[in-house]
Amino acid sequence: MIGKTIAACIFASSVFVGAAYAGEVAEFCGAVIDEMGLEDPDGGCTCFEDSLSAEDQALYLSLESEDDWNARASDDMKSAMAACFPAP
Repeated sequence: MIGKTIAACIFASSVFVGAAYAGEVAEFCGAVIDEMGLEDPDGGCTCFEDSLSAEDQALYLSLESEDDWNARASDDMKSAMAACFPAP
């Protein structure tokens, strides 16, 4: 019984952590896209947000520059970015 309760608490906390960043990643991504003078007509930022774990969402929101992205972005983040923003 205690094991099931602990598992339920862990699952619930992961859902709440993910919900805490809902929309923030897409919004931040949109701001970066705008700053680069690009557009996101196909919803790449929403795709990117939906593809990330809660941990990677938190990491993405902490990045401050392109150098930061290059140094700290996880492989999953880089894969999601490539999938959601395919080269023309």
